[in-house]
Amino acid sequence: MFAAGMVSAGVWKTAEAAKKKFKKKKKAKIPRWAMVMDLRRCTNVRACTVACKSENKIPLGSWNTVVKEVEISDWPNVDKEFLPRICNHCEGDEETGVPPCVKVCPKYPDIRRTYTAPSGDKVSYLGGATYKRPDGMILVDNTLCIGCGKCLRECPYGARSFNKLLISGQDPEKNGIAKCTFCVHRVDNGVAPACVEACPHRARIFGDLNDPESEVSKLMAEFNLLENRDKTTQWPEMGTMPQVYYIDPKGVLGHYKVSKDNKEMEFRDLIT
Repeated sequence: MFAAGMVSAGVWKTAEAAKKKFKKKKKAKIPRWAMVMDLRRCTNVRACTVACKSENKIPLGSWNTVVKEVEISDWPNVDKEFLPRICNHCEGDEETGVPPCVKVCPKYPDIRRTYTAPSGDKVSYLGGATYKRPDGMILVDNTLCIGCGKCLRECPYGARSFNKLLISGQDPEKNGIAKCTFCVHRVDNGVAPACVEACPHRARIFGDLNDPESEVSKLMAEFNLLENRDKTTQWPEMGTMPQVYYIDPKGVLGHYKVSKDNKEMEFRDLIT
């Protein structure tokens, strides 16, 4: 009886240790990357677009980031404002947490990946040729890409294009996809995205929303960017929960729209 009690206690201790280990895993320290665009500071220098093109070897004819000119008219007063745009690295809809570009990928959800956080914590997750990392980055694995362009057409913001210098990993007759990656190769090594470093007026701020001491977290709190996301993110009616937020005192976002017919021209120029 006593021996049995000893075994039960041992089993109980093992179970408790397993629970603690499980809880520890659930609390893995994972960043949540986001960008804040401060429209009060953007003066259309476009150093951001050139830095991005150089850093990521984007071919002529397309861009991973652009700055749009927006006219706000109340005749006879006409004001020209500037709206920097990138991939929104969307959280996804409330039900699934999967962005439309990821959901439509023919390879989703066949691929299981492992993400290693800066803390060393590892998280397993599902994705496809287009996938969302646990830290919120929306990325493309060209080795799995069939060049179908479904993700390009499904993005409500027109933030993707075919990369004419990149051959699809699964179909040599087609091109791969170009899009903003938050400069993942830099961020994973502790360096800010190229566009952020290039901006002379600090109109772009990048950081970890899970770190309350980060500059983006402080800006989110100061300007209530999350609570007012219907006014601080691009086209919230799409239900994708963008993770690019705007300090927009003049309501520039409300004056700029794209349609299904012209969205694919958003990140292209006149060179084809």
